[in-house]
Amino acid sequence: MTKLPIALSLLALSSVAAAEPDTAAPYTPDPGPHKGNWEATLTGTGLSSDDFDSSNFGMTASLGYYMSENVIFTLKQGVQLDDNDDATLAAGRTILQAAYQWDRGKWQPYIGMNVGGVYGGAVDNEAVAGPEIGLKYFVNESTFVFGNIGYEVPVDECCGDGVVPYSVGIGFDF
Repeated sequence: MTKLPIALSLLALSSVAAAEPDTAAPYTPDPGPHKGNWEATLTGTGLSSDDFDSSNFGMTASLGYYMSENVIFTLKQGVQLDDNDDATLAAGRTILQAAYQWDRGKWQPYIGMNVGGVYGGAVDNEAVAGPEIGLKYFVNESTFVFGNIGYEVPVDECCGDGVVPYSVGIGFDF
């Protein structure tokens, strides 16, 4: 006799649970950013001369804002280390980038223009500018892995010897 009240109680509880609406946010199958989103990245970076005869490696973090679904403005801050003879020299790189990103589902290529400066013990302190191309792959609607490569020349030496910054990293849209 005790089994019947327990069975009826379980049946009543299961019908109440089934009747409650799902309060979890729905999954959005549209990967990538939307107007007003922010983006943060963390990368392993390199910086080489245009002849690739000297290089240094480090990390870069960035924070960007999407003015539209396809246009992003980003501030990048990097630190590179260079072994020079018996010393390890540190260099910094601060860049402001404007980029256009094509929405191709999970794969989203972009092209941007960088303006900023490189400074520190391993490089000449100078303002630089130049293009950058990259590719993002969204593993879900807000997380992506990406790679990019650019070419930056000193502002006062248009089209002279430049540097080639490159990165591979992970990013998050929020």
